[in-house]
Amino acid sequence: MADVTRKLNDRLRDLLEYNPETGEFFWKISRSTVTVGDTAGSVYPNGYRYIQIDGLDYRAGRLAWFFVTGEDPVEFVDHRDGVRDNNRFGNLRLASNSLNQANAKWSTNTSGIKGVRWQPTRGKWIAVITVNGRAKNLGRFASIVDAAKAYRAAAVDAWGEFALVPSDEEIEAIAEELEQKRKAAVE
Repeated sequence: MADVTRKLNDRLRDLLEYNPETGEFFWKISRSTVTVGDTAGSVYPNGYRYIQIDGLDYRAGRLAWFFVTGEDPVEFVDHRDGVRDNNRFGNLRLASNSLNQANAKWSTNTSGIKGVRWQPTRGKWIAVITVNGRAKNLGRFASIVDAAKAYRAAAVDAWGEFALVPSDEEIEAIAEELEQKRKAAVE
């Protein structure tokens, strides 16, 4: 995409207007399906807004980065708040693949907490973190709360501000919800 954005520089500025405060793009021209002032692009099923120019789809976050800085984002453009359609410039930052993944929401495990899962063979919660493609076992814990806090500490250590981790209150709420489900299953 880097070369493509640079080649489209003048064309982009002729076609689109970007508001860095709201993160919205607007058409500056009328065509068969759009009118001047219409919001540009649409949100795809993956949650990102794409804007089509000359038959090619461009992620709005990448275009926003280019509009403000004049530079092609050679890395990932990460959304600080995790909302893929929030393209306010203050919400965007460059990130490596590893940092971008650190800020991703994952809930494909048994706990609902990133990096924490139930290990039935041992009857314990296990915390694991993967940094730069290498998994590190953080230990086995009797409580989900302790496992989640271990993951949180390791994530903040590894990724700093990019770490997407739950607060103590969120951890406690998830632990309580799991306990209520367990009790309901027993009854």
